[in-house]
Amino acid sequence: MNKTKFSYLLIAFVITICSCEFSKGVKKDLTTGLSSSYNGFKIDDIYLADEGGNRLSNNNIKLGAKVLMVASGVDYFTEKEGKVYPGCQIVLTDKNKSELLNLPDAFAEMSSGVAVAEARTLQATLNTGEPMVSGETYHLFVRFFDKNNKEKEIVSNVDLKMQ
Repeated sequence: MNKTKFSYLLIAFVITICSCEFSKGVKKDLTTGLSSSYNGFKIDDIYLADEGGNRLSNNNIKLGAKVLMVASGVDYFTEKEGKVYPGCQIVLTDKNKSELLNLPDAFAEMSSGVAVAEARTLQATLNTGEPMVSGETYHLFVRFFDKNNKEKEIVSNVDLKMQ
């Protein structure tokens, strides 16, 4: 094979590899203990927030409050006819690992898809309260995923201390 043909093949290979929509990584919020990993998505940030959307600076949650897990700058959903199909699994367990909540898809109402721009920020909401008890610690697991490619996911874990 001559050098010119080889150069063109090499350039085509590099362009093909670089044009793939793929990302993988981890993020850790040392202030709240939120630990997240992502595979197949790109994300700018992921954090815990209060009901008003304000970033939390610790994992102490007042019983009865809403807690949000927010992933921003999300990209690389599998797009079909201009829409994407996000999913969100939420699991809450107590100190004995007993499930208090298990929502396989909190985004089930998005079954007809959403515009790509709407899925750039994903938000899971947890309403705290009974049977949770003040003074106890609970484990929150949230998995955002692409309904058209379940291998694409953002998996987050955090312990919440009820006040």
